[in-house]
Amino acid sequence: MAGKLTLTVSQLCEYIRRMLQLDPMLHGVELKGEISNLKFHQTGTIFFTLKDENAALNCVMYASDAARLQAAPFEGMRAVVSGSVGLYVKGGQMQFYASSLRAEGVGVLYERLLALKARLSKEGLFDAQRKRPLPPYPDTIGVVTSPTGAVIYDIMNVSLRRDPQTRILLCPVRVQGIGAADEVVQAIRLLEQIDSVSVIIVARGGGSMEDLWTFNEEDVVRAVAACKKPVVSAVGHETDVTLCDLAADLRAPTPSAAAECVTPLRSETLAELAAMREALDGALNWQMGQKQTSLRLLEARLAACRPLKRLEAEMDRLAQSRVLLRRAIDGRISLAETELFQRRRELEMLSPYRVLSRGYAIVTKEGQAVRSCEQVADGDMVTIRFASGMADAKILNIRERHDAGDNDETM
Repeated sequence: MAGKLTLTVSQLCEYIRRMLQLDPMLHGVELKGEISNLKFHQTGTIFFTLKDENAALNCVMYASDAARLQAAPFEGMRAVVSGSVGLYVKGGQMQFYASSLRAEGVGVLYERLLALKARLSKEGLFDAQRKRPLPPYPDTIGVVTSPTGAVIYDIMNVSLRRDPQTRILLCPVRVQGIGAADEVVQAIRLLEQIDSVSVIIVARGGGSMEDLWTFNEEDVVRAVAACKKPVVSAVGHETDVTLCDLAADLRAPTPSAAAECVTPLRSETLAELAAMREALDGALNWQMGQKQTSLRLLEARLAACRPLKRLEAEMDRLAQSRVLLRRAIDGRISLAETELFQRRRELEMLSPYRVLSRGYAIVTKEGQAVRSCEQVADGDMVTIRFASGMADAKILNIRERHDAGDNDETM
């Protein structure tokens, strides 16, 4: 009997590894199963377990192969994984080294898409009332897309043709593969913080559902819906519809159409500006005319209400009142003079002195008129008033008149 072969653990593991590596049946194998224990390492390597009802196999996909994936795998995904069987020597574990991975039929991704769509729709992320209008005259157009594809050139060509002064700010990202969703989210948030950016276009070219899957990722859809600036989604061709399209403020069928939507035609803009300037000039002239009319009315009211004007008016009224008062006084005086003259003539006609001119005289005693001989006695001193003067006299003798026929005798 031959002697037993003694090996170290390392030697045995290395032997098994080489045997597995040399077996052609274990290369280019396609395995079908369900993904579990999914882990994304910071180096880009993906670790997961592929299992079916009866068995499970540890799998690893290195970063170089993971970068070529069209859509990121997810927990519970039914997938077809291509690769080879090998042995991890340090752990002494057999594992499957995956070089590619795809969903097991379109139905798997489609089912996940419908489930996510239903959940986000229930939250209101796709509601029409959330949609905002695009700015009519954007300052800067932010674009989230690949810097090497035809999309950015289509957007630039259309935008610059419509308006040569259009400003476009590209935030370059990967549009598919592992990590693409994170880059798109970060790009949207970065452009959102730039004040000059008025609208954001999220775009990529056409492709299969797996190619467009980045724009169905929940983080991307939420970033589009939460963006404070209007977002235009132009992902794929006209027949391609992603959740990003539903969450955006506007869905464009193509990137070129998105550029047309956000970039105003310069000739139309200039015509609108000219019409607005003309309307503004007309409104300004009308307003100035109205204000000038109001100013003239206010100046007239001010001139009419100024104190000096009122004082002049009152002085004029006082002068007129003085004239009227003078006329009234003069009239009253003239009337009084006429009345006085009449009264004087009447008094003169009735005055007892008027008869003195006809030869009569007035006899007074101690200032009292002597009307009869009974008022005097012999020897009384009296005063005789004639028309031309007065004389003092003494009563020497009193004779009474006995009948009316006797003639009076002079004293």
